Amino acid sequence: MNHELVIGKYTLESLTNGMYASPLDLYREYIQNAADSIDTAIAEGLERPDYFEIVINLNLEKNSLSIFDNGHGLCQKEAISTLIDIGNSNKRRAQNRGFRGIGRLAGLGYCDELIFVTSFSGENTKTLIHYNAKLLRELLLTSSKDNISVHDVMNQIISVEALAEKASRHYFEVKMLGVTSNSGLMDEGRVRDYLIQHSPLPFGKDFKWSSIIQEKLRISGYTVPAYCICLNGEELYKPYSDRFVSDRVKKITDSIQDIRVEKFYRGKALSAVLWYAHTAFYGTINDNAIKGIRVRQGNILIGDKSTCNSYFKEDRFNGWIMGELYVLDPDLIANSRRDDFEKNEAYYELIEMFKEWAFSVSKDIRRISYERSLSREKRAVVEAQSFEDVNDLCYEDYSYAEEITESDFLGSSESEIVAEMDYMDRLSSLIDQKKSQTKYRALNINLKLTMEQRKVLERVFDLIQQEYESSDAEKFITTIARSF
Repeated sequence: MNHELVIGKYTLESLTNGMYASPLDLYREYIQNAADSIDTAIAEGLERPDYFEIVINLNLEKNSLSIFDNGHGLCQKEAISTLIDIGNSNKRRAQNRGFRGIGRLAGLGYCDELIFVTSFSGENTKTLIHYNAKLLRELLLTSSKDNISVHDVMNQIISVEALAEKASRHYFEVKMLGVTSNSGLMDEGRVRDYLIQHSPLPFGKDFKWSSIIQEKLRISGYTVPAYCICLNGEELYKPYSDRFVSDRVKKITDSIQDIRVEKFYRGKALSAVLWYAHTAFYGTINDNAIKGIRVRQGNILIGDKSTCNSYFKEDRFNGWIMGELYVLDPDLIANSRRDDFEKNEAYYELIEMFKEWAFSVSKDIRRISYERSLSREKRAVVEAQSFEDVNDLCYEDYSYAEEITESDFLGSSESEIVAEMDYMDRLSSLIDQKKSQTKYRALNINLKLTMEQRKVLERVFDLIQQEYESSDAEKFITTIARSF
């Protein structure tokens, strides 16, 4: 090809503002890089493991933030290429959380200055890479230079500096100066809520099920990586607790009764492992920070609390459960937005296995709801195999069963609503089944026929029996029934 490829400046806009669903996602991008750096430092024996930390500071007075880790750091020789090249990461996908080489640009769209500072153990210098994000915005808005390339833009907005540093220090720090006011990045409450859900944190010290979860996962073949992450001096933990409130109507206090673990295999290899809390399942868990099965890779959240909703027969049941699905298969690759995985064979296999589990646990939730909310007669209807099993006492409910909606149970608990609606649906189905029965078995066992078709054919068969001998009539009836 004789043409010289030019990558236009607007590519940078797509890789910054356009890449993620929320500005807060930049915290996840920088934290996953910090976690990878700490893993490397531990593997190389730089310090004792409990020394490592990720420290986030929000300075409202100066309208700036920083994300610091005392992990491996970058040597001066590699720092410039690592922090300036785009999509040219030397990380390994199977070992590292961040591997595409674009996540570090996440902060460019939300500040005036983005600065990376790093030092490497044994070197007496630190490297500063300075991005002029304010100038970048101006260049992206300058219509007279629409044909400027990414290379030209980067040359204008980046400066590099080397300064003295203690040879014993090793770290990486992200600094954002002049943070965009409406981004939410300086709202400590929002940032904290985001971090406790998305970050690779340990369980809280007061969460009594913590050791049980970790031990059951360890026995299942997985040790959860967790890191000390602090926000403005506060050490953060996952938000799970022994007791919580569920049911949007009744606001019932529930508690964890047991921790259950499910393993998912692809061939002989462990593809993912799930822990979930067995509770009374009163209804939707009120706390958005803990509701739903959360998907994690490297203990970092993929998607959000609703990612697994569609894998349940009814979306709402995911909100009745709490737990985490840890994805281990190296062929399961998080997409660039980290809101799902690349669609490949490994992905579809895991989803099918997870759907089977979700169907099973949904049946358990329904069973518990029936036992808690329905009379013995109503439970018999829900579990009935045919209309002969329906108690005569329930027939009076049929007159209004088809008109009943969830709004007719205002004030009832979510568990009661599920049970009563299932009862009404099953009752309608069974009595409709009875109504559609005819005296001819060939019609009754043909599920393709509608009630109207059965009744018409029943009259036709009656006429045939009146006009022909029994043996001939039976042949005609069988032949006609088979044709439908």
